[in-house]
Amino acid sequence: MIYRFFDQAYLYHKGRRAAFQAEEFALMQIGYPLITLVFYCLIASYSFRTTNLTSWVIGNAFLLCTNACIFGLGGIFAGERYYGRLRSIIASPSGKLPLILANGMYPALFAICASVCGFIVGSCVFGVDFSGVNLGLAALAILCAMGSAACFGLFLSVFGLISDSMHLVLNVVSYLLMIFTGAEFPVSQLPLIGRIISQLMPLTKSISAMNLLFQPDHSRFAVLLLGELATGAAYALLARAVFGFAERTAQRTGRFDMF
Repeated sequence: MIYRFFDQAYLYHKGRRAAFQAEEFALMQIGYPLITLVFYCLIASYSFRTTNLTSWVIGNAFLLCTNACIFGLGGIFAGERYYGRLRSIIASPSGKLPLILANGMYPALFAICASVCGFIVGSCVFGVDFSGVNLGLAALAILCAMGSAACFGLFLSVFGLISDSMHLVLNVVSYLLMIFTGAEFPVSQLPLIGRIISQLMPLTKSISAMNLLFQPDHSRFAVLLLGELATGAAYALLARAVFGFAERTAQRTGRFDMF
């Protein structure tokens, strides 16, 4: 069972990178997001007229997972339809949750690598000082954030069975993450409805937890990470529930799409 899970995860990864050389795939997953980080940090530097870019480096380093976890995972079922496997997936009596989670394994690993590279670039280019930061807690925050983002991407992927406009959905969601997670704007400056939405989004609590590591008081760190894990688990369960609904509808109507 475990071997099949990892084998399936590797097959999904091979399918996603089949059209690219290894260096092209690495640049797409890590190089392009790093340029995005530099771009938004430079905008923050000129807009807020500050050289202390720690919070923007942290926020944008976490958002580097967007390419892998949102666009990579969000198009899973649209891709399955394109490759003609959707019929087998829906008609198969095997459990769907392991299949969905296997899709998220390699994107989550690439997202972790991208975020770590983002912190390294932030330290080298923008002078963010990590000398006083507990690196073990920082690694824990990154793991929780990427796991939660991967679950959110899996939740979005199910909408590929409901809508044929996944590119629009994924692009809108990527900008919502910029606005509501605290990566580009402080959550405290958002209106009340914006602060409520921010608590429902992945990454918000992990970004706050990571910012705490640069301050002397870490008392809320564990609470924030537990909240991030709960958010990721909720999205994984929602993905399973929406997929189950789509699966039952397909079996009842004889159609694999709900649009």
